[in-house]
Amino acid sequence: MPVLRQITTCTEPSTVVIERRARARDRSVDYRLEVCRRHRWLANNWTGRRSTEGAGGRCGTLTDYRPYIQIVQSHADLWLRPLAANGPEDHNGDLAAALRAGYELLTVDREPTGVAVALEHAARIAEAVTVGTLPLAEGRAQLLAVLGAAETLDAGARGA
Repeated sequence: MPVLRQITTCTEPSTVVIERRARARDRSVDYRLEVCRRHRWLANNWTGRRSTEGAGGRCGTLTDYRPYIQIVQSHADLWLRPLAANGPEDHNGDLAAALRAGYELLTVDREPTGVAVALEHAARIAEAVTVGTLPLAEGRAQLLAVLGAAETLDAGARGA
């Protein structure tokens, strides 16, 4: 099932589409990212075929078909680490600990922002999945939704 992410708050139509073809047999595309001319720079870290074919959707729309763990890793590598000054580390695969560290990095000497609060909430969801108080599939869906909302909040705060 694809996951919809919004990496900008821009309402302009996209002019460029970045689509990475999958190497997996169960899907043909890993992800499809659409950006407008002004936000092309956001696509610099996204690999794949770039074209104008199929452009015209909303800028910043990312349809992600990858497995859960790859989407979470994408959030960490392309968004959370740069946002939190190249932290947090992966904490030996403990997602809740990594998300809490992100929260702590974003709240050192300042009040929590909506992004920071969302990260703390995502950490609580990850912890609930780990201890079994939240079913795995439901917890993963909630976690991806919260991370997506946090990413969109951050884009708005940065003017993207």
